[in-house]
Amino acid sequence: MCGICCVLLRGEVKDNWDSSCSRLKNRGPDASSRAEVAIDPQTYIAFIGHVLHMRGDLTPQPTGDSHGNYLLWNGEIFGGLQVEENENDTALLLKNLSFKSDVEHILGSLSKIHGPWAFVYWQEETKTLWFGRDFFGRRSLCWYLPKTSTDPFILTSVRQNIEELVEVPSIGIYSMTLTQTDILDITVYSWFEAVWPGTMTSVTTGNLCQGLTGDSDCSVKFNLHPNLHLTRCIPSLNKCLPDLDPCKIQTEKPESVIDDLLHDAEFNSCVDKLTHLLLKSVTLRVFNQVMWNQTKNDHNNDLTGTSNSEVKTAQDNSRTDQSHPQPCRDSSEEASDARETVIQGNSKVAILFSGGVDSAVITALVDKCLPVHESVDLINVAFERNLPQKQSAAEKWLVPDRQTGLMALQELNPARTWNFVMVNVGIAELQNLRSSHIRHLVYPLETVLDDSIGCAVWFAARGEGVLGNGEDAGKTYKSSAKVILCGMGADEQFAGYSRHRGKFEELGWQGLIDEVEMEVQRISARNLGRDDRVITDHGKEARFPFLDEDVVSYLQSLPVHIKADLRYPRGLGEKILLRACAVKLGLSKSALFPKRAIQFGSRIAKTENSKEKASEKCSRLADPT
Repeated sequence: MCGICCVLLRGEVKDNWDSSCSRLKNRGPDASSRAEVAIDPQTYIAFIGHVLHMRGDLTPQPTGDSHGNYLLWNGEIFGGLQVEENENDTALLLKNLSFKSDVEHILGSLSKIHGPWAFVYWQEETKTLWFGRDFFGRRSLCWYLPKTSTDPFILTSVRQNIEELVEVPSIGIYSMTLTQTDILDITVYSWFEAVWPGTMTSVTTGNLCQGLTGDSDCSVKFNLHPNLHLTRCIPSLNKCLPDLDPCKIQTEKPESVIDDLLHDAEFNSCVDKLTHLLLKSVTLRVFNQVMWNQTKNDHNNDLTGTSNSEVKTAQDNSRTDQSHPQPCRDSSEEASDARETVIQGNSKVAILFSGGVDSAVITALVDKCLPVHESVDLINVAFERNLPQKQSAAEKWLVPDRQTGLMALQELNPARTWNFVMVNVGIAELQNLRSSHIRHLVYPLETVLDDSIGCAVWFAARGEGVLGNGEDAGKTYKSSAKVILCGMGADEQFAGYSRHRGKFEELGWQGLIDEVEMEVQRISARNLGRDDRVITDHGKEARFPFLDEDVVSYLQSLPVHIKADLRYPRGLGEKILLRACAVKLGLSKSALFPKRAIQFGSRIAKTENSKEKASEKCSRLADPT
């Protein structure tokens, strides 16, 4: 995991790119480094990396080799290339990429990788700069395209100053050979059958420049390679139309519908297969972090997870009385009480936990793969509600996600320590931190929806709140987990959005199939880059089990009616396959909670302006004029 920046400087030399912004350093608190490559007397490239140490030996970035190659790698290799338990994937990938210099080798190496990535690679032999993001855009990479022959060309994980950035489209990988620097010439090697995110329009030579630059002026020439492509990491969507009448089916007992489906051998087999793939995905994302290797070596596999008395007390006491919330305070109230000791958690894994079926299934699978002595932090965020004075202080935090989270908590394994962390955000704190900091992380996205989700996820990832269960309930708690598991990607694949139901009601099964196909295609342009920027700002890493390549490939292969049967009402029909998985995992109540987006479940949406629409440009994210 790395905060990366690469700057091609032409003309006047500037030396402050690696020190001008704490937002880049926040992403990688464990090691910082810089390297420079001179192209000619007036031109050089600066590579800056700030590393969050997650796997193997600590490897500062950019990492280089004896041939003059450099790699900035913001990613995780979960499959495709063999990474040994104590091996660092950055060093492994550099060795792999530098083994040969031909284009086919670079494309083949990156096509194999399973896992999230954004990278910048300098190939010294050919004087070529390579860069790009994975198919789903799970890691942030933005660019500034120069407008003149002396402007810098910038690649960065996050906005640093006030430069005008755009997210690098995840349509493939890019190469720029720097044999001349007055005109920058970038070649695009697209994914096979690539389409522009948010559309089903194929990427072609004719629409390449418009798709990459829009209406902005820039001094970069783009070319689409006609023959060489990255191999798609997932198959095309199964578009078979079911022989089922799309008329609505009413039911007063949704649990009996799932029970009946589980008695169908074919459907039950799909449930078991999906559960198996999700368990594998969760296991990879839980254990691929350096803390596990240290624990194994230091404690001979006795993963007790207790490092100090305060934390141990919190863990022991959290096993009991898991459902009763205590009077809650917002973060500013907690900080003002200097007499109170903050309980420093030592869980290695945290989960964004609303209690909905996505997060509940991830949590139940973590329980299956994790040693029972290990605690898990369940992060549940709520924004302040304006209530009549006669209501209690605790009620202002009792938002829908808090209620479902507490109910879902009751269905989890009682033998494990679940730290239910209630993150309570007051309006004043929200406005202050958004204005001073969070808006720069959400950038270059700028809608009301980006504001709501970006702020909610940022506060959740910070992990500072009040314990909501156990004998320590009501005490201030801070999560130290470096890995945060998130449910992003489930709604797109299981038809969880209301627009899926709208298309189904309007156009039947074909409308639903088309909408699911487009949703999967546009994941990279929707939110994952934003979520990566806001979560890693805390020196933590977001991991997305539902976007594991094997999970997505399997779901792509299934007929749509197996994944979602929207003839049934809300809370049952959408995500019906995942709900069946939840039932078999013992989550009978969580399985039937209706879909509720984080901005509504946490009540951040419409907190400050009840009349604005999600797609509108958000004035609160704008730079001061």
